[in-house]
This record gives sequence, structure tokens and C-alpha cells, in this order.
Amino acid sequence: MDPHEVKGSSQDGTIVNPGSNVGRDTSVGDEGDDANELRFDEEQRLIKEQSQRPETD
Repeated sequence: MDPHEVKGSSQDGTIVNPGSNVGRDTSVGDEGDDANELRFDEEQRLIKEQSQRPETD
């Protein structure tokens, strides 16, 4: 048991995601990061396109 733990804190079980309301990561990255962003954007575009396509079954 952690002796520094605060008992009954209102933050118990709260998921913390700093920057969750911030848009795309604009920090300087390497070529691998850039490629990952391109793949992600393409995947998102395809998912959106497929979701708007009428079903033909």
C-alpha cells in the first residue's frame, strides 16, 4: 500500500489524458511518424467513404 496515497480523493479512478482536446500532434517527428499519419488519414477517409456507401446486399 502506498503511504502517500490520498484516501477518498475525488480523482479516484479518473482517466487522465492530457491534451485530449488538442488536435493533431504538430510536434516535429520523423519520417515514420509522417508515414503513420498518412496511413491513418487514408484509413479514416476509406472508412468514411464506406460508411456513406449504400448497402447492395
